[in-house]
Amino acid sequence: MDRREAIARAAVELVADGGSHALTHRRIDQRLGLPQGTTSNYARTRRELVRMVIGRVADIAHLRESTEPAPTTVPEAVDQLVVAFEQTVARGADTRARMALSIDCLQDPELHELLTTQSPVRVKLLADAERILAGLGVPDPDLRANDFIGVMNGLLYDRLVGNGVRGQPVDAAAVLRAWLVGIGARQG
Repeated sequence: MDRREAIARAAVELVADGGSHALTHRRIDQRLGLPQGTTSNYARTRRELVRMVIGRVADIAHLRESTEPAPTTVPEAVDQLVVAFEQTVARGADTRARMALSIDCLQDPELHELLTTQSPVRVKLLADAERILAGLGVPDPDLRANDFIGVMNGLLYDRLVGNGVRGQPVDAAAVLRAWLVGIGARQG
């Protein structure tokens, strides 16, 4: 792994563990055992460090085309979606970093858009959601795709930073099933 990639990875981990305020050149240097000032050779400003994290999060998201056919029933969809959900949960650090920066960058429209509306991850997720919803016969899948992303983000938040009710995480399969049925998806 080259130094730039190691710095980006360490930056993601710092944000995931402590929010964007934990992201400093000095902390990255310390985390990687680099001489003080090394990180500033790769990202001169804190904003450049944030951009590095945003780029790394997009890279980690594995922007590849789905090889599975679009599900045609709610049970098939729930099975596929729970697998994708658990894979995203397993990559917890990049998802926590994205969530933390999405909030912390609200006052910086350019960076916020790179994490939200202009994110290559979001563009792909919206396309995948629209494809799945269309396969399920949902009316106006293009309009419901954004809602779907909201549901998934809520489930991710609960699993990664919430404790659920009485320490029990939300049952992702049950939530997805109920939501899909509620919007008129083909049940079987």
